[in-house]
Amino acid sequence: MEISKNIKVGVFVLAGTGLLIIALYLIGDRQNFFGATFELQAKFKNINGLMPGNNVRYTGIDVGTVKKVEIIDDSTVQVIMVIEEKVQVFIKKNATANVGTDGLMGNKLINITSSDELAQSVEDGDIILSTNPIGTDAMMRTLDKSNNNIKDITEDIKKIASKLNKPNTLWSILMDTTVADNLKEAVLHINVTGKKTALIAGDLNKIINDVKLGKGTAGKLFTDTLFSYKLNQSMVNIKSISDSIMIISSEFKSVSKKINQGDGAIAALLNDTSITNNLHKSLLNLKNGAGGFSENMEALKQTWPFKKYFTKQKKSAKKI
Repeated sequence: MEISKNIKVGVFVLAGTGLLIIALYLIGDRQNFFGATFELQAKFKNINGLMPGNNVRYTGIDVGTVKKVEIIDDSTVQVIMVIEEKVQVFIKKNATANVGTDGLMGNKLINITSSDELAQSVEDGDIILSTNPIGTDAMMRTLDKSNNNIKDITEDIKKIASKLNKPNTLWSILMDTTVADNLKEAVLHINVTGKKTALIAGDLNKIINDVKLGKGTAGKLFTDTLFSYKLNQSMVNIKSISDSIMIISSEFKSVSKKINQGDGAIAALLNDTSITNNLHKSLLNLKNGAGGFSENMEALKQTWPFKKYFTKQKKSAKKI
């Protein structure tokens, strides 16, 4: 009976010892106690609850653990990582470390991200770059602010929708088929006007090309040097005639002024009333003399020698 108890105790002790050894091996293997390792360092401003023993991942694979977390100064926390030596060749000096979360609400861990730029592999004790994590509190504050903004936007949309549902609003105008038809007609008119404008522009372009080629009066005016010279000479002649007319006008003005002042024979003739009266009397006397001469001629016709002559003249005229 005693031997049976001792055997049971011995088996239990051996089993417990075996389980303890297996547990120690598993823990040691997880913490890289038994494999070849090397250390990397990274400095953060905030590690968001990262603790020694948390995992270190590279490209999503657990490759080490956090060995030590140490505060360097009031704004810097140094994290020392123990990583398997077999992945050392893959981690480059320009890799970046950041604090992440294992799942949505899991433990904190270090994620090492490689860079696309070429660089040498890290060495034991190297310090790699780090990025500051986004804190959960900051995320919640941002999310709360976003929710408030969405709430305000939703209320505004609700107000706009209620206004649009009222009659005589923009929505009712947009739904009116008459407005749509008028808009289509307006667009059609705009299209026709655009085509006509294009035709006019084409005609203007043709006219400009003809002018450049020297066609037509305008083309000759701009390109034909002989035509331009003749036109210039015509303008010179017109200017000369204009100057001559101006001189004649000035001289005529001077003569008119002298006539008005009574200078010269013409002025005396026009302005002297005595000459005018004498001329009038002379014309009157000449008229009276002509009348007397006519009477004398009539009397002469009645005398014998001339009366016979004038009678024959009247008879000859009647025969004709």
